[in-house]
Amino acid sequence: MSDSANTYAKYCPNVWVAKCPEKHERGEIIYLTTKYGKENEVTVFNLVFQKDGFFYYSFVRTDGFNYAEHRAARLMGYASTAEAKSDKAWEASNEGKEFLSLGEPIKIGHHSERRHRALIERNRTRMDKAMAEKKKAEEYQHRADFWARKAKDITLANPESLDYYEHLLEKAKARHEGLKNGTIERSHSYSLTYAKKEVNEIEKKIKTARLLWAIPIEYKFRAEGAPDIESFQKAIGKEAFDFKIEPIGLPDVEASFKSYMTLPQIIEVMECIPDSHVMMETILPAEEYTGERILV
Repeated sequence: MSDSANTYAKYCPNVWVAKCPEKHERGEIIYLTTKYGKENEVTVFNLVFQKDGFFYYSFVRTDGFNYAEHRAARLMGYASTAEAKSDKAWEASNEGKEFLSLGEPIKIGHHSERRHRALIERNRTRMDKAMAEKKKAEEYQHRADFWARKAKDITLANPESLDYYEHLLEKAKARHEGLKNGTIERSHSYSLTYAKKEVNEIEKKIKTARLLWAIPIEYKFRAEGAPDIESFQKAIGKEAFDFKIEPIGLPDVEASFKSYMTLPQIIEVMECIPDSHVMMETILPAEEYTGERILV
């Protein structure tokens, strides 16, 4: 049964998410309806955000549909059609070529004058059409080549983008560090600035890729009362969600949350919070959590 109420929504450049009135689970198969009324079967990945009573999920097509590949194939078809029309018009322009190749002048006032002029005009029109279709075929081919290259690009719309951008980040950080310490020569005065900008841009893409495709990790930790939890929530911002707090004996509380951040990244956030030693010594992924203090 199709979920006709599920539609597409633009999330960021190159990325569309599923806009659903009901909650779904990761791995669930649902149907999305395009603005033209066509339904596509998709697999749900992550809940990206909620707004105005709707749930927005990342997804992938179950049929493996790739827009860029589809666009390239369609343009290739247009190019082939235009090429065929060009060839057909060129062949038609050879009408009466044996006669015209003789260079016979038009006989003014003769009964053949009208037929002679009409033949030349028809062939001229056909040749114009052949050239126009040839140019159209070249334009379609150029666009098809562009989309064929685009199909090989890894964007945030691909689940593998997370690994891809993390690899790019390692290279970008290494280059930035090399420019900073002088092991890599600066080609101009803004080399270091541009390198840092590249690192920042990739980090933003990784943050988005984690939200779209990563499996969130559930963490647990102890804290010395609710104020510590509030300080942590404020420090980590939107990087953590689904907070749950349970008292375990005053003033201590036990908290759990989900995040796409790794444990070292969580610890780095905690280091910025005053007197967070209890949290830092107990935080672990939920399946490893014991409630006891550990050495971090």
